[in-house]
Amino acid sequence: MRRFFLIMLFALFTIGITVYYFRVPLTLTIGKQILTEEQGLLECLEWSVDSWDRLAVERLCWRSEAVSVEISNATFDGDHFQVASMMVTHQHTQTDNTTEVVHSPAPLELDLPEGMPSFEVEALTVSSPLLAEPLNLSVMQKGDFAFAISGDVEADVTLSDTQLRAALKLSSPVIQTLLQQAELPVTVSELAGTLESTFDGQAVSMDILLSSLLVYPSAQCQPVVQVNGAISGQWDLTSSSGKLDLSQLPVEVNTAGCELLFAQVPKPWLDSLWSKQWQVRIAEPVTFNTQMVGLAKLSVHGVNEASSATLSELEYQVGGQQLRGKLRISHQSDELNQLDAQADFLLADTQLDSRGSAVIEVSQAPAEMPLDWQNLALQGQFSLAGNIAEQLTLHTTIQPQANSVSLKEIRLDNLSGTLSTSTVLAVTADNKSAEYTPFKQVKWELETQAERYQAGSIQGRSLALSGQGDVNGQLETTMKADIRVGSFKHDEFRGKDLNQHLAFTGQWQPEGPLGELTGSATIELLAHPQLVLRDVVLQSEGSVAGSEQLTLDHRLTLDNLELQLTHRLEAGLMPFTLTLAEHGLGALQPLASQFVPKLKIEQGLINAKVSGELTRQIFDFQLNVDDAAFLYEHHYVSELDLPVKGKWHAGELIIESSPLSITEVRSGPVLTEVRGQLTSDNNLPVLREFSARVFDGQLAAEQILLSKQDQEIIVTARGLDLMLISEAGRESGVELHGRVSGRLPVFMHNGQAEIRGGYLSNEVDSMLKVQDNASFNALKSQRPELETVFGVLDELSIETLSCDVNMAQDGQLELAVQIAGENKQQKQPVNFNYTHSENIYTLFRALRLSDEITQEVEKALNQ
Repeated sequence: MRRFFLIMLFALFTIGITVYYFRVPLTLTIGKQILTEEQGLLECLEWSVDSWDRLAVERLCWRSEAVSVEISNATFDGDHFQVASMMVTHQHTQTDNTTEVVHSPAPLELDLPEGMPSFEVEALTVSSPLLAEPLNLSVMQKGDFAFAISGDVEADVTLSDTQLRAALKLSSPVIQTLLQQAELPVTVSELAGTLESTFDGQAVSMDILLSSLLVYPSAQCQPVVQVNGAISGQWDLTSSSGKLDLSQLPVEVNTAGCELLFAQVPKPWLDSLWSKQWQVRIAEPVTFNTQMVGLAKLSVHGVNEASSATLSELEYQVGGQQLRGKLRISHQSDELNQLDAQADFLLADTQLDSRGSAVIEVSQAPAEMPLDWQNLALQGQFSLAGNIAEQLTLHTTIQPQANSVSLKEIRLDNLSGTLSTSTVLAVTADNKSAEYTPFKQVKWELETQAERYQAGSIQGRSLALSGQGDVNGQLETTMKADIRVGSFKHDEFRGKDLNQHLAFTGQWQPEGPLGELTGSATIELLAHPQLVLRDVVLQSEGSVAGSEQLTLDHRLTLDNLELQLTHRLEAGLMPFTLTLAEHGLGALQPLASQFVPKLKIEQGLINAKVSGELTRQIFDFQLNVDDAAFLYEHHYVSELDLPVKGKWHAGELIIESSPLSITEVRSGPVLTEVRGQLTSDNNLPVLREFSARVFDGQLAAEQILLSKQDQEIIVTARGLDLMLISEAGRESGVELHGRVSGRLPVFMHNGQAEIRGGYLSNEVDSMLKVQDNASFNALKSQRPELETVFGVLDELSIETLSCDVNMAQDGQLELAVQIAGENKQQKQPVNFNYTHSENIYTLFRALRLSDEITQEVEKALNQ
């Protein structure tokens, strides 16, 4: 028996020595046989007995399709497993999506054994394509299935039969590294707190204590977001749904300095609208499942409680890639009475459909704005729809109303209107606006009315403006506008029923608009105390090429009169040409009769042209009047010809010497062959070399100023027929033969004529014959003793006749006549002096009344 025992002991020892010697290949072979393909592959195992109660594992390699593990320098003494180095490597794997594995969640029932040996890893390295850098960790067991992880990740993990608990410190280096590598738009600093989660097999719950500062780096401002609170959440595996409670997570946003971004907003509005501190709240839990994420309400308030924004009923459908919700922005203050804007939106994949409205009420504009108003209210609606990756269409309608609106010298009272726009936005694949234009087409329509208006010194009632336009992506533009004015007033001018139509067709270019302009205007009535125009029509057309090149042609039609104006804008200059084509002079009768009511035009032709440059005030003009005949009161002028040329340069009027010719002037005495040269002197028109035939003689003057300026005109008379003069005096029984000449100084003062120190004398011997003159006969009967004296005047040969001539401004003519001669029948020398006083204007009026030709013309023109 003893021998058998020794043999068995030797055999066992031999087997033990053999097994220990071949321990590595044997262990690998057994491991490969035990482990299935799904459980992985044991690739290496090097171990030894370090002492009678401790094993040493120099190297252990295990690999599956997704993970490989390598352990080095580990020891196990039955109560403690110590690992000096452990490397875990994760790899991407190709999964078969055709086979869906369904796991039914169930409560966690691990039935963990008691008395398990403790476990510690001194250096654990985890590598994965999902990590930018490997994680360096250490793991220490603190109790039964309770582990502490330190290194790049600081966390505690506790495993029980029914739960798995984990607590992660947010200050872990790996989280800081991930935040830095994430290229977030904000900088995260002072991140602290813990994330605690629990898993029971059917649900995962999470509680986060969070404290952090977020800074948005910007050149204009750097808003700071402070987060300090708690987040709780839960995911139920049985219902595949969860919720996230953020009600205990207050978010404070400090935007001090960011108001500079809105420097163009008036300061009273900005101080009211913009708060330096904002609060973000999510009062109700966020709900989510495998198909949907829902947010009941997210609100943002300024600390002044005047401004707020709310995002509500937000819902994201995962399967259909669909997002819907409602957004509302509101504000109420003394400065900006009411602002309320709201919008509903739905985004399904890349299809967007959004609609909303806005109301703005402001009683008075801020003082620093150039535009002022009283009780302004704006109501608007909009819609935005289309593919956000291709094309969007924006429709807007704005309806303003105000008691009054003022801009500089323009004021509109009781203003109302409607502005509608339709914009097709071109969007590139990366959701950025196209480089050339951000739109494919813009259409707009405008209707606005004002009960009263004022523009400078022009004011009136009932102003209406309507218009429409169309602009495409190449900036090809069509615009039309209609202006209607019920009435207007400017100083002494009055008008009513002005209608104007304007149109532009062309293209907008960087240097300015390029295209064609057309327009028309009608005025039913334009009145002035001295002028009334009715049914005025203006037609316009032209072209524009850039901001400094404009050409326009205007045609003004008034009754039978037509004027044409062509003007341009070139390099800051404004050349123009105003043309009156040849018209019958009678076309001016409606205008002329308003300025000179007693003027009646009989015939004639007229044409005129003015050209020049407005900015430098340089003008050239010409006027041609041909064969004109007209009647002024009882004064008749026939066959007037006047071609005039001149210019206005540098504030100086220059009229070229232009011949004036009038065949006949019937104004009591009849003037014929009226001639003169029209020119200018010291910016005033002047008639020089004036001459006219009268009483078969001639009147002449060197210069006559054609203005109301006081002046002295020296009129010379030559060869006036005394017989014709006596006939004009209508003194029957008196005959005068001979001719007189002289000099008549005419003084003009305040438009009234006066003769002072004039004289006339006979050129050759003359004759006076008195026969059956009523005045002489009466004197003879009254003074018989003078009959001899009067008798020498029956037939008197005059050797010398001189006459002093004076006339007052009222036309009272005073003549002092000295006659020296001889009654040759009686051979009696005679020296005869007498004075004569008569109103020359009364005399001329009497002559005109007896002028049969003038009466016939007047009769014809008044029919």
